[in-house]
Amino acid sequence: MRYQKLDFKQYKRDHTQQAYWFRLVDNHLMYVAILFFTFVFTACQKEKMDMGVDNRAVTENRERSNVRIINMAGFNQVISGKDSLTNFIVRRPDAPDSDQYPGTSYFPVDGRLGKSWVIPQDLFNQQDQVKLTLGIRHYQGALDRDITFQAANDYRKPMDYFLMPTLFMDGQPDIVAVPRAVSAPSKPDHFKIRVVNLGGPIKHQTMGLLGMQEDITGAVSLAYADGTLVSTQTNNIQTNAVASDYIELPYGTYQFRLLLQDGRQIPALGADTYAYTVLHPSTSTIAIDHSSNSNLHYAPVTTYQPGGVYTLLVAPGEFNYYVDEIGNTSSYYQNAFQVLTDVAAPANRTYSRIQAANARAGQPVNFRVDGKPLANALAFGQASNYLNMIQGTHRIEALDASGKVLASLEQAMQPAQNYTIWLYPQQDGKPQLLLVANDLSGSVYTVAQDDASFARLQYQFYFPKRFLNLSIGNPYVTFTVGNGQSPATSFDNRDAVENLQPGIPKMERPYIGYRTLYNPFEFMVYRSTPDVVPGIWASDISVLTHEAFIANKKLYEKSGRPEPIQEAGVYTVALIGKSAKDATATDKARMILVKHTR
Repeated sequence: MRYQKLDFKQYKRDHTQQAYWFRLVDNHLMYVAILFFTFVFTACQKEKMDMGVDNRAVTENRERSNVRIINMAGFNQVISGKDSLTNFIVRRPDAPDSDQYPGTSYFPVDGRLGKSWVIPQDLFNQQDQVKLTLGIRHYQGALDRDITFQAANDYRKPMDYFLMPTLFMDGQPDIVAVPRAVSAPSKPDHFKIRVVNLGGPIKHQTMGLLGMQEDITGAVSLAYADGTLVSTQTNNIQTNAVASDYIELPYGTYQFRLLLQDGRQIPALGADTYAYTVLHPSTSTIAIDHSSNSNLHYAPVTTYQPGGVYTLLVAPGEFNYYVDEIGNTSSYYQNAFQVLTDVAAPANRTYSRIQAANARAGQPVNFRVDGKPLANALAFGQASNYLNMIQGTHRIEALDASGKVLASLEQAMQPAQNYTIWLYPQQDGKPQLLLVANDLSGSVYTVAQDDASFARLQYQFYFPKRFLNLSIGNPYVTFTVGNGQSPATSFDNRDAVENLQPGIPKMERPYIGYRTLYNPFEFMVYRSTPDVVPGIWASDISVLTHEAFIANKKLYEKSGRPEPIQEAGVYTVALIGKSAKDATATDKARMILVKHTR
C-alpha cells in the first residue's frame, strides 16, 4: 500500500490563503447584509404620529373682519345666505345634555352664537358686504324670532352691531350700529376706554319684596370707585348720543362705576358668584336675603392692561330677585353695564406700578425713583398716587424737606406687578424702606387637590386685606376682630394676621377676607408672643372700624342711599407709630388703611 507524502508547510500555505479569501468574502457579505437590512428597515419605518390632543376650540385660521356682533338679546342661531352657521339644535331644559351642543365650523365651542362674535372675512362678498339672519330658538318656541341685517366691512371704520333685547325694553331698535376704535393708545403704558349708553325704559316693571323696581334710565357718567368723575368727555352720556369719545388712562386695576345724574349707581352684569346676581329691584343692590339689603352695587374690579381698548356698555340685562322668604328667585330685566374688550392688550412684560406710603412720624417726606419724583410732601400715615415704571432695577429714595436722603433702596421691579414702598422707623428710630408687592389679581388658593394640583378661585368682586406691623415698641402683634376672634375664614391663612414682627411682611397667602362681610366689623390689635395668640389686647391702640373701608361717604349721601358695610378693593392695614410712655398724640401707634385699587 502506497502512502502519499504530505508537505505540511505547503498545505498550511494553501489553506491559509484559502481561509483569507473566505474571511474576505464573509466580511463583504456581512457588510452587504447590514446595508440591505438597513435599507429595508428604513423603507418600512413608519412616520411617528403626534398623539397629542389639540384642545383648541378654534383650529381653522380664518381672517377676521372689522365687524363685531354684541349679542344682548339672546340670539343663538346664525344663517348666512342658505347656509346655517350654527347647529340649530334645541334640547330639553331638564335633559342630561341640556348644556352640551355640538360645535360647527364657525362656532366650534358649542355651535351657537354667544355674547360676541367677530364675523369672519370669508362670509363677505366681493363688495365687502354680508347679509345674515339671526334667530332665537328655545325648546318651547314661544319667544322664537328672526331678524335680518346687512353689514359692510370697512377697514377704515370698524363697527359694532349691538343686538338689543327689545322684547324687554323700549327706546332702542333691534340693532344699533356703533363705530369702535382699534388704534392703540398714544402712550404705551395707558389704555383707552369709552362709554356706550344703550339703556332704555324697561317693559313689565317688577315688584320686589322691598318695593317696586327703580327706574335707572338717562344720562350716565364714568366714575372711579369713590365716585370721583373720571373725565368731562365721559360725563352725562345720553342715549341719543350713544357713545362718548375714547379717553386714555394709566394702566392699572380699577373699579369703575357708572352714575346717573342724581348720583345713583347702575349695577354691572357678569358677576362671578350667583349671589351677586340676586338684587333687590327697588335699589339694584345685592340682596342678602328676601328682607335684608347689602347696599352694595356689583361693579367688577378689573385690571385694564397697557395697550388695551375697552368699552363700558350700558344696556338692559337679566338679574334675579327673591320672590319669597325661603330663597326662591325669579328673573327680571334692568339697565346695567358691562366691560367689553375692543382690542385685547398683549401680555404686559414691560411696566409695573409703584406708590409710596409714609409710616414714619415727623415732617412730611419726599420720595423719588431714579431721581424722578414719586411723591412730594407725603405726611405721616398717608399714601401717594401710583407711578408707572419700566421693569428692571431701580433706586428708590426717601428725602426730607431739605433734600437729605433718609433711606434708599435698590430693588428689581418685575413687569405686571404692583408695589408700595413704605418708609418706616426701625426700633432705634432709624428710617428704613420696605418694598411690598401687592396682589391685585383676585385669585384665591383654596386647598391642594388629590392630584397635588393647586385649586384656585378667581374673583372679580373681592375685598382682600393684608396686615403689616411697622410700629415701634410692638415686637409681636396679632390682628383680630371683635372679642379677639381671628378675622381669617376657612380659605384664609391664619398666620397672615398672627405674630407680625416690625418690618417683616408675611409672604405666604398674606391676604384674608376675599368675600364681603355683611355685618359690621372692627379690627383690633393684640400684643402676642410666638406661644400665646392672640395675647393681650392693646387698649392704647384705637380700633379700625368697617367705616374706614368706605372711600367717600358723599357718594351715598348724594343719592340718598345708605352706605354698605365695606367697599370692594385690595387693602393694606398697617400698624404705624410708637407704643411708649413718651408717645404723643401725633406719633402714638395707630392703624392706617391703604387702598391699592381705584
